[in-house]
Amino acid sequence: MTLPSPDPAGLADERRWRALLEWLKGHRMLVDSEHLLVQRRTTTASGAGNGLFATTDVPRQAPLFTLPGSAKLNARTLAHYPNSKQLTATQLIALHLLLFRPTVGKESDDRLFGPYISILPRDFGSHPLTWIVHRTLGAASREESTLLDLLPPSTLAALGSLEERFWKDWGTVRLYLDGSPEVIAPRHRAREESEWTLNFMWAWLNVNTRCLYDDLGLDKENNISLCPIFDLANHAWAQPTMEPVRTAESEVWDGPSSGDKDNSDLVCVSHNTGIEQDQEVTLKYGWHPNRTLFVEYGFVNSISAGAEEIGAGTYPGEIEVQDIIEGMLERRGKAGAFMKRTLSAEGYWGDWTLHSTPIPGQASFRLITALRLYHVFSSGWDGEVRTEEDMSAASRRWRETIMGQEEVVSEANERACAESIRAICAETLRRAEEGMSAVDEAMRLGGDERYLSAWRSVRMLWAEERSVAAALLTAPSPIM
Repeated sequence: MTLPSPDPAGLADERRWRALLEWLKGHRMLVDSEHLLVQRRTTTASGAGNGLFATTDVPRQAPLFTLPGSAKLNARTLAHYPNSKQLTATQLIALHLLLFRPTVGKESDDRLFGPYISILPRDFGSHPLTWIVHRTLGAASREESTLLDLLPPSTLAALGSLEERFWKDWGTVRLYLDGSPEVIAPRHRAREESEWTLNFMWAWLNVNTRCLYDDLGLDKENNISLCPIFDLANHAWAQPTMEPVRTAESEVWDGPSSGDKDNSDLVCVSHNTGIEQDQEVTLKYGWHPNRTLFVEYGFVNSISAGAEEIGAGTYPGEIEVQDIIEGMLERRGKAGAFMKRTLSAEGYWGDWTLHSTPIPGQASFRLITALRLYHVFSSGWDGEVRTEEDMSAASRRWRETIMGQEEVVSEANERACAESIRAICAETLRRAEEGMSAVDEAMRLGGDERYLSAWRSVRMLWAEERSVAAALLTAPSPIM
């Protein structure tokens, strides 16, 4: 097995790793070679940076390390902030990171979590949220602007939603700081507004990309924690090698816990297969399509450049076609507006997707449902004055299909839906090929090497759309 080569630039990371272990010992974590079976190393994976590697052979379902509850950053370990319940867990953790972000070349001066904060990523320049926030602030680089312009429409829409969440959280935290200025260190009080915003973005991205769902006995949205060591593990969509287990649920841990019942220790165990010495220890961040991984975490699943795995059925590709369906409805005038209201009222607005598995692919039920309603109304409805009662009566049979009383609206309606799906696939295929060509041209022209992994990710997003669309065009019927 080829090991990552030593990286002189990683000496600071190695020093911070050692400081982290010393800090964790202060939380009564066992970090000797018998109890901590992983170590931080620089990984050769594109854009990943650091990773966890096994220090010895590990059998299946064996503990790799146990993280004390007191070492986690969450709403319970940060409850000392005044009026902390005014903030969500995401806002509270991001606030703490904001106040104790390390300056360039320095370590965090936080006496509670400083060694952990110091080992967090220092920069998120390759994350798409950085690009779109820079653009909103009028500070986007040429490379960032070009990357945004070449994103698939569904990815750009998802990124817009993420940016809305960011600005909402920053607005809440800014109001909190205005009301609790005593939490701000004097040296930070002269910061410009843009500096506050960009520092909060760094903090917020650390929370959004690294937090683990952790049942703390709080509301669902507040049951999250930043977990030292654990959060260095990279994502693997196939055959992850590690999984987290709370001590209360663990069958492989019978030692004492340093956490309380609502902030218990976290045991990380090997997966159903063992781990070889020097093998990278990986997690699966849940099952998400590539556009979600890219928008939320800044990377895509590692598959071949031509996405051959999608055509072979070994990787489940997915396309969201929201913009295409919305365009179809907008062109239908009053009938289209009625369809939008109806789909929203019945819970079928949005999340319209095409899938490559099972081979040769199919449309989601939500998309089929939307298209069935679309084809209830022939083009003759567009230019005629119809009442709401007329349109409701015409869609009665469609309503029976979503209630399970009828299989289909009609055979003619099903054929029209199938033809629409093929037309959507053809349009998606066309623009995916154009998108890939535009990305290839941008990469050929060269640019900042720091964005190379980002360019590859954007190309993969388009390649996935092309492969899924091509697969469905070969399907005998794209309807389940």
